[in-house]
Amino acid sequence: MLHFSELSNVQWDLDIACIGFGPAGIALACAIDECEELNAISSSERVKFFEKNSDTSWHGNFLLPGTDINHHLFRDLVTPRNPQSAYSFAMYLKEKNRLFKFGLLGRPASRAEWSDYIKWVAEKLKQYVIYNSPVTEILPVLSEEVLIGFRIRTSEKEYTTKHLVLSSGNTPNIPDVFKGCMEGNVFHTSSYLRNMTQGEGPVPHHWLVVGSGQSAGEAVAHLLSRSPDIHVHSVHRTVGFRIGQLGQFPNLAFLPEQARYFYHLDEHTREKVLNDVRAVNYAGVDADESQALYSHLYEGEVSGNQRLILHTYSEVVSIEKMGVGYSVIIEDVNTRMKEEIYTDGIVLGTGYVQEELPAALTMLIPWLERNTQGGIIVNQKYHITLKSRKGVCLLANGMSEKTHGISDSQSFSMVAVRAEILLEQLLSVLRDENSFTRVAMSA
Repeated sequence: MLHFSELSNVQWDLDIACIGFGPAGIALACAIDECEELNAISSSERVKFFEKNSDTSWHGNFLLPGTDINHHLFRDLVTPRNPQSAYSFAMYLKEKNRLFKFGLLGRPASRAEWSDYIKWVAEKLKQYVIYNSPVTEILPVLSEEVLIGFRIRTSEKEYTTKHLVLSSGNTPNIPDVFKGCMEGNVFHTSSYLRNMTQGEGPVPHHWLVVGSGQSAGEAVAHLLSRSPDIHVHSVHRTVGFRIGQLGQFPNLAFLPEQARYFYHLDEHTREKVLNDVRAVNYAGVDADESQALYSHLYEGEVSGNQRLILHTYSEVVSIEKMGVGYSVIIEDVNTRMKEEIYTDGIVLGTGYVQEELPAALTMLIPWLERNTQGGIIVNQKYHITLKSRKGVCLLANGMSEKTHGISDSQSFSMVAVRAEILLEQLLSVLRDENSFTRVAMSA
């Protein structure tokens, strides 16, 4: 830890530091870049984003052919905050000379094109980001045990700042039964394409896919398309794949005013509301995906060559490595009947979770206010609440689903709106500080 009493003077390296340069971080960088009041510190390189990867890739390991986004194009990185922004999807299409052609497409953007849009914006803001720079620790800077700043430690260098934004995203959800065997041909969809292409020789013929959401459905469909010799066991805790709630009324849950409404509910009611709207963004497949998967199942029955085997009301209870494959025990959640399956590979389409207590904040635990589950507390304006502090600002960017609702998860719905709120919070604290005034006057 760094104590103020040990220093003759604290020299803050950065006015704003942000961990993560995925969509949430990029949206904030857009807001900062477009803010005239922050032009001085932006040009002086006192705003930095630390990204662990070598580039910005939106679901780069799961950009499967024929998949598209399921949200409106206006919900990009900037349009809800600034419809005139140079970083909108419309401006991307204009620069790529595809604006009119896209208008004739008659469907949403493909995931590949949306990912390319994210990369396009990231490239325009590359002066803000340091790639290949995973943050290994966030340490407190103290004055008589009062938190006055943060020391960000990366593999290459350390930085100090008073204002820190966490945009590190969600974590792949790995059920406990799989945690001891996540290697080889057992992997989450977040690393799907990397694992499917890293091996030599043909793709293994027997697979087990866990999950009932869009990613699980797409993994099943992709595996079946790879070879007529591939067979897939699809495991579900409920009746099987369900169609996600894509109607207008369920999707009202993503409106900004819903985040404000959700925030003022008590903890028990929030959990009930989240469970009620889960199928809008989780645990559901698109109608065309459902049709394709059911057709596989039905045609297999017609032909007598069933390549898709459905295990409903079931869960995996044990896994054992057997040579180059795996012995998997599946149990019916209602009858407790067990079945043993041999498979060459396992794909987890089990989604993502937001950590109650982000691992990056471990060294700050003594200064964190905690909820009843031991997790961080995020206020309505996205401040992570702290105790024994002075002059510091710690903000959550896309890490507060339990306090702000389903639109604060992996959805693009609140990305631009939240960036605007975060920008307002940063401006508020920076206006009162001599370092900001000094840099602005010298620019």
